Amino acid sequence: MVRTHWGLFILALGLLGSAWAALKEGKPIPPFETTLVDGRAISVIIEKGALVMQTKGTKGNERMRPKALILDFWATWCVPCHIASKQLAQIYQRYRQKGVVVLGISIDEDGRSSVVPFLKEHKTPYLVALDPKATVANRFRVEGLPTIYVVNGKGVIVTAIEGVPDDPTELSRAIEKALRKAGVR
Repeated sequence: MVRTHWGLFILALGLLGSAWAALKEGKPIPPFETTLVDGRAISVIIEKGALVMQTKGTKGNERMRPKALILDFWATWCVPCHIASKQLAQIYQRYRQKGVVVLGISIDEDGRSSVVPFLKEHKTPYLVALDPKATVANRFRVEGLPTIYVVNGKGVIVTAIEGVPDDPTELSRAIEKALRKAGVR
């Protein structure tokens, strides 16, 4: 039932056509707030021309200014999302020391009950947020899953990828481009 509902939702989004087209390269990301799987609130904004991520939880607040951000809209029932998740885990391990943050945003309607077991099974090393009502996905005008955005340190989309990247180096090239704009090598 949940899978059918989301399948129809994604299909309906696709039928809306260019009036609802996903955000594209060169556009700033919209600000958003959601909840990480560990219960912390996370907000992503552009402040004074810089991308800022802030988490709030019972153990305090953390503020980050990533050099690049990878947003991955996905769901546990989406088989291509599993492939993309493996690629993103490798990317995260390779680039985290350079200030790259990966944030997966799950649109699973049942939230934690599906997502947490998936994350444990796949040993997902990066941040994952819950978007069970697709509020954030709708702000990004996501048409299909997975949809991956590579965002530079100014909050501007460098690359938007719908589906699994055909070439595994596509993400690396996009990240390198985002880091160059941030002055990181």
